[in-house]
Amino acid sequence: SVLDSQSQQSGPCHGLEGEWTPAEQALIVEAGRLAPILKDRAREAEKLRRIPDATEADFRDAGFYRIYQPAKFGGLEMRYGLHTMLAAQAARGCGSSGWVLSVTACHSWILGMFEEQAQADIWDTDPLARIASSFLAVNATAEPVDGGVRLNGLWRFSSNVLHCGAIILQIMVPQKTDENAPPLKQYFALLTRDQYEIEDNWDVIGLAATGSNDVVVKDVFVPTHRLLDIMTTRDGASPGASAHAHPLFRMPLFGPFAHTLIGAALGSALGALEHITDDLGSKRSVANVKLAEHPAIQMRIGEATAQINAAFALMAVDRAEINRLDDANTLPDYETRAKWRLNTGYAAKLCVQAMEHLLPVTGGRGLELANPVQRAWRDVHAVAQHIALTWDLQSSTYGAVRLGGRAFDPRL
Repeated sequence: SVLDSQSQQSGPCHGLEGEWTPAEQALIVEAGRLAPILKDRAREAEKLRRIPDATEADFRDAGFYRIYQPAKFGGLEMRYGLHTMLAAQAARGCGSSGWVLSVTACHSWILGMFEEQAQADIWDTDPLARIASSFLAVNATAEPVDGGVRLNGLWRFSSNVLHCGAIILQIMVPQKTDENAPPLKQYFALLTRDQYEIEDNWDVIGLAATGSNDVVVKDVFVPTHRLLDIMTTRDGASPGASAHAHPLFRMPLFGPFAHTLIGAALGSALGALEHITDDLGSKRSVANVKLAEHPAIQMRIGEATAQINAAFALMAVDRAEINRLDDANTLPDYETRAKWRLNTGYAAKLCVQAMEHLLPVTGGRGLELANPVQRAWRDVHAVAQHIALTWDLQSSTYGAVRLGGRAFDPRL
């Protein structure tokens, strides 16, 4: 089938010619090899509301989660955006699996920006440790105390948390030392598995198998070395930037961050297109018309293909710029960061538009839960719902910056 053969060919899931090292390209091919396997597991995954243990083991054993882990702790320190391509390959079979792959992989990158002792707390014990995150706190408090902070509260939407042994939480800490400082300062806090509870409550219509559950923290002390001032990640000045030689850890975190999310939409849309084109040859309408010969079907396939290819190409151009600046140890200017946000948002929009062209091609068959196209339609829409990809927010942010204003997100 197309899905089986695509990973062995050149194509949008492989990036620009010459972009990847042989080791990076081998990982992309491996993710493509897994795509049909993930497709076969997708219904089971949705019933579980998380990726199956076998999929988690496949990702771990392939080394996907170590691509951005610092070399000092046994990681691979590969080029930024590889997680996007791995996710896109995996998402051709299962969008939720692609999402989990890239999101979990990026957390090693974030942990690499913490103080080295915090990294050692996790990776000295288990070099293969997987890390979850949550950036959305609900009724949470972070009380400054001697030597750190004391946390209480609920954090939402922590993808793949059931398979992880630690978590990075975004917290707001009251500031009492500087009258001119904002009343709340943003930090990441690193917690180990014994410091939080998981509420297994992820029950949604899109990205349904990502296991993006809530976590509860009750009266937990987090020492200072496990706190990361988020604004230092904006300026390439995090503790990890000086602890590690690789430019990955000097990169401004929230400028290119949405590349972590977009791969699942890219791959899901491409997988739906592949499934439909592979399937159409044998399909006829109730009027006994061969569907592949119908001009309306052909036009939908053509437009969806152009939209998906454009989304992949846009991400490839930005990815090249991100890595070129990073290799040169040059921080991107404010407008460039806003442009990256704009383009990832537009890529998500293109994927949504492609799915709106593709789903009607499946007719009544496309409503069956066994049909992978309806799942891809749900998953692409779910990806595009993320605040880092929502088109209105990304376009207005770029417009504001282009016209001399400031972004809505101070972390940019």
